[in-house]
Amino acid sequence: MMQMMLLPLLQQLSQQSRWQLWLTPAHKLNRTWMQESGLPLDKSMHIADSERLNAVEAMVKALRTGNYSVVLAWIPYDLDQDERRQLENAAAEGEALGLILRASGTSEAPLRPQSSIKIQSDLFH
Repeated sequence: MMQMMLLPLLQQLSQQSRWQLWLTPAHKLNRTWMQESGLPLDKSMHIADSERLNAVEAMVKALRTGNYSVVLAWIPYDLDQDERRQLENAAAEGEALGLILRASGTSEAPLRPQSSIKIQSDLFH
């Protein structure tokens, strides 16, 4: 399913002059997977979570800048309404797309869109 929906979207967004930002915990992005998937390494940035900022704060700041076409963040917990509102406003302000990654088997928040995509965690190592 991911190849059919997410990869074409990321490939299309990579045509923009803006970067793609991946915010993950202690995992490194799998460069081989990115290359095989046709995603540009030269316009992709990976940042591991910092203790100074949590993933939602980092995602909000990145979305607001307008420097990224998409910000993908590994957020293993359910977001509350305020966090969702902050992310929506930041994405609108920066004219960017924000995507939240989470492991299979995590609970889903009641406000989570039905059309959300699950990304397998084997994309990271």
